[in-house]
Amino acid sequence: MLTIQNLTKSFAGQPVLKNIHAIFRDGETTAILGPSGSGKSTLLRSIDLLELPETGQIVINDIRLTFPSNPSFKEKKNYRRYFSIVFQSYNLFPHFTVLQNIMEGPMQVKGESKTQAKQKALELLTRIGLADKQTAYPAQLSGGQQQRVAIARALAMEPAFILYDEPTSALDPELSNEVLLTIQQLADAGNSQIVVTHNLEFARKAADRVLFMDQGKILFDGSTQMFFRNKDDRIQQFIQQIA
Repeated sequence: MLTIQNLTKSFAGQPVLKNIHAIFRDGETTAILGPSGSGKSTLLRSIDLLELPETGQIVINDIRLTFPSNPSFKEKKNYRRYFSIVFQSYNLFPHFTVLQNIMEGPMQVKGESKTQAKQKALELLTRIGLADKQTAYPAQLSGGQQQRVAIARALAMEPAFILYDEPTSALDPELSNEVLLTIQQLADAGNSQIVVTHNLEFARKAADRVLFMDQGKILFDGSTQMFFRNKDDRIQQFIQQIA
């Protein structure tokens, strides 16, 4: 379980996160929704310490981080073993094959043997339907395929939570759907996921829970079903604008 308490963050004196409280439970997929500039991506990046919060606490298992603080490299490494993040851009190594891209993290960070990392990578490629692309290079793949490889690479690290920052925003609708289907399959399998997205249909189908953010605050935290039934004017306005 991941717990966030009183998290704040500002840029150039402008508050972006305002006393954020949230609990993310194991086995749940949470969709973080909200208009542009609401703080969604900043919250996700703060969870992975790509942005350092100014105040508040983040607690996961035996680790408690209290801000303001500047964790050491060792402390960040120990904390980040619980997370893998998938960005808008795929960030694959262009000179590595698909298989090598997935093997690299477990070998370099977790100390897995080449044989062990290869076996895991092949299993993950089969799971996402790209086993036939193991010897291909990223430039030989579509954008959707590259993003699915990025997801497999995240899974290879066996994180407690997979974080996604608008994973389909750079893709056209057809390629976007294949990535979202992969994330939905992981949700169905009980993986713990936190997804920043504008895709309401994906949230409706795949998310157990929705956080709705606006102007740096969480205005709704509850089941997906209750979110889409909510009569709050701001939520209804957002749904109608995005739909």
